[in-house]
Amino acid sequence: MKKHNLLKRLAAAAFVGLSVLTLSTVSADAAKTKIADVSQWQGSINWSKASKELKMVIIRVKHGNPGDADYSLDSKRTVNANGAYKYGIPFGQYNFAEFDSVADAQKDAKQFYQLADKRAKFYVLDNEKRKSGVKGKEQTYVNAWLKTMRSLTDKKIIYYSYQNFVHVHNINASSFDGTWIANYSAKPNVTTDLWQYTRYGRVSGISGNVDLNKVVDSSAVNSWYTNGNTTTTSNYYTSVTAGQTVKAKRAFYEYSSANYTKSKRVAKIKAGKSFKVKAIVKSSNGTPRIQLSNGNYITANKTYVTVK
Repeated sequence: MKKHNLLKRLAAAAFVGLSVLTLSTVSADAAKTKIADVSQWQGSINWSKASKELKMVIIRVKHGNPGDADYSLDSKRTVNANGAYKYGIPFGQYNFAEFDSVADAQKDAKQFYQLADKRAKFYVLDNEKRKSGVKGKEQTYVNAWLKTMRSLTDKKIIYYSYQNFVHVHNINASSFDGTWIANYSAKPNVTTDLWQYTRYGRVSGISGNVDLNKVVDSSAVNSWYTNGNTTTTSNYYTSVTAGQTVKAKRAFYEYSSANYTKSKRVAKIKAGKSFKVKAIVKSSNGTPRIQLSNGNYITANKTYVTVK
């Protein structure tokens, strides 16, 4: 009887302990509500503390292009990427650009991609400054930058600016995968998925002020980091039947290998094109790919394709 009672007490204690642990985990997840963008100006971030509050973070890589008077690489770009990755904070990276020609925009995109951390879930064009005396429409340079980035990566590419800049230069960001707009007085009156609403935010582990952002379209913003470089089964087709048809919902590349590299690209696929499928094959890092009847591979990401 005593032994039986002891076992009952131990079982009850274990249940209480498990309940506390579960509640603590839920509370910790619920506390991760903040989305910040950071650069060297935030100094040395305690990522262990910041991870308790940050749902996502966007990290600066560089400011301008070589040759610009104010060109600089962000001195904290690598340590911030490492910190966010270590503590499981999904992160994107942004590029503060200053264009003066199509060639300059193309050069800027190539350098940004080369410097960006490949663990980033998405990339951002920070387009908020126009050089004095520059001719040509800003939209032309934005388009050239985006086109170059599309040739380098299949990850999502986001447009960032502030409300007035978008109006003054009549920017159309509909070709990007998302928009992130700053306006500190009120919600932006231009289309945005993510709203940078203050430069005076606070986050544990970050000394001083930091930009904070509010989600306007949760489905869109969540897709920036859950659909980029992930194997979550809800985001990917994990089974198909040979002979089924797959249709492109947006532009992407076809590859000769399930392990995507630029050298393995076969063709750029336009939205609306259909294929016959053969099977689902995983890349070396576990990402599902659709193998086509011709033996080549395309993404199995539901954002990009639909299987009929």
